[in-house]
Amino acid sequence: MAVEDAKLENIQGISKHPIQITKHQYEQGKEDEKTTVSPRTMFISSKGYTFLAADFSQIELRILAHLSCDPELLKLFQEPESLDVFMSLTSQWKGIPLEQVTHVEREQTKRIVYSVVYGAGKERLAACLGVTSLQSSQFIESFLQKYKKIHDFTQETIMQCHHKGYVTSIMGRRRPLPNINAKDYRLRTQAERQAVNFVVQGSAADLCKIAMIRIFTSIATSPKLTARLLAQIHDELLFEVEDSQIPEFAALVKETMESLQNIQAIGLCLKVPLKVNLATGRSWGCLRPFPEAAPGAARPWPAGVGH
Repeated sequence: MAVEDAKLENIQGISKHPIQITKHQYEQGKEDEKTTVSPRTMFISSKGYTFLAADFSQIELRILAHLSCDPELLKLFQEPESLDVFMSLTSQWKGIPLEQVTHVEREQTKRIVYSVVYGAGKERLAACLGVTSLQSSQFIESFLQKYKKIHDFTQETIMQCHHKGYVTSIMGRRRPLPNINAKDYRLRTQAERQAVNFVVQGSAADLCKIAMIRIFTSIATSPKLTARLLAQIHDELLFEVEDSQIPEFAALVKETMESLQNIQAIGLCLKVPLKVNLATGRSWGCLRPFPEAAPGAARPWPAGVGH
């Protein structure tokens, strides 16, 4: 199926993981047929074109490090990066050598981090990890003891929201939360979780929007670039690019997105670098990592765009 033939209202909802479809058999003695499909593999780029996916790597964790100013979390990104941030984070948190970190421990760390960011709470974390609520509570408490500034950031964000009735992203975008001072405990705590969530996730969304504007302007003002943006899927941008333009456009996208660490016009200077991973392929479901783009290969986006 070519991309132009697809008419979709919610492309973000298309699973990246294989799904199993069961075809029920109603004749006696016949077993149901089960087929496994990967929905994204059905999306194929046009002839002579290739998909390019550009993904902000751990952008929410990086934004959390910037906003909380937690020294341990900042150190994780300011030093030369390891191949796996969550492995390093687990090693740092639990005080064990990197090579001794297990896959289970890595996944625990990842889920705990995002439960803090998303305000998931101990019950949901317990369900995700397959542990008791007491154990999940102990995990969160232990993590926040290690990264105290993260706890301070979440509490300060909630307090400011109680006072103002809204929270803002790093770009100044506001989200009112009318239930932040509700008498109903459930409504109030839900608003508190939404407050922390918006500051981090909303800030990540802001950076994605600026990236899209700058890349679009570079394409529009280029005499030869013909790439088009197909979709924004959370922290990832998906483009369709002429095969011959892949190296140049990949370098442009990577440089543009990573340069958002510093946006002079609004005085934004993130305390940690942004990192973008690139992947290409003819099928959306079969993308492969793209080699690092050569430094300086990208065309600079026009001055003033996004400022």
